[in-house]
Amino acid sequence: MCGPPGGEFPSADRGPSPNGRRVTVDLEFAARNLLNGATISVLLILLSLGLSVIYGLMKMLNMAHGEFFILGAFSVLLLMRLKIGFWLGVALAPVIMGVFGLLVYKVLFKSLYGKPTATILATWGLSMIIRQSLQITMGARPHVVENPFPGAVSLLGVQYPAYRVFIIAAGTLLILTIVWLYLRTTFGLQIRAAIHNRELTSALGINTERINTFSFVIGSALAGLAGALLAPLIPVGPLTGLSYLIKVFFVIIVGGAGSLIGTVVGGLVIGGGESLLQLFLSPLGAEIAILVLAVVLISLRPSGLVGQR
Repeated sequence: MCGPPGGEFPSADRGPSPNGRRVTVDLEFAARNLLNGATISVLLILLSLGLSVIYGLMKMLNMAHGEFFILGAFSVLLLMRLKIGFWLGVALAPVIMGVFGLLVYKVLFKSLYGKPTATILATWGLSMIIRQSLQITMGARPHVVENPFPGAVSLLGVQYPAYRVFIIAAGTLLILTIVWLYLRTTFGLQIRAAIHNRELTSALGINTERINTFSFVIGSALAGLAGALLAPLIPVGPLTGLSYLIKVFFVIIVGGAGSLIGTVVGGLVIGGGESLLQLFLSPLGAEIAILVLAVVLISLRPSGLVGQR
């Protein structure tokens, strides 16, 4: 699952200490967890946005979305082995996954529209095919991608890895851009209209099939980008995507399925909440606690924090 990516930061010693050392260490520990929470939240939001919008449009779940994510990471790994370089690999990974997503939509999703159960089974089968193919071709052993920014920068009074700061800054900018496009452009308005009432949107002459296709491609590309960005943070293997998919579902349901703004809120709740809980609990305890909290939130508001009742 996704605790603080990379996990290279040792837990701060919060025991009694003379000379006021305890307060300093606790503040450093809190700052690191806050920044870790921002990193996790950005990656979860990028991974969840496309899946949430597709569910809102088509009421269909892509159970292979986690594999799209990990294929983005493996794309960077393979491109680096071909001496193409990390940054070009990051630029190409969403393109590769966007094209792959287009093929999956045309071959699988489009033919299964209106059959949610069949879609779950078919995409789960696709996820198994991808995982097994990765195990055969790449091996079951997790792979490590070299960190492109090995240094650290001073932030919130602590030395924090420069690459993670880049993810927070670039990811936040990308998320804000997507939200702006969703809320302020004609095509974003068409997406929201189709989510609210697909039949009426079609009756108004809007091509909902084009909206579905474009949204699926962009969602696949964002998953690939999130995987590419994650690759230097943790060892990635064929099963990594499956563990992240579980949290993605919680992000979408807590925020409000089909709501882009809800997905952003859900990502902040799950990612930031888990890091906050690590101030008081072990990483495993925090992970369990945030999922329990998510279940409570879902039971209190099944439509999500931002979804309509």
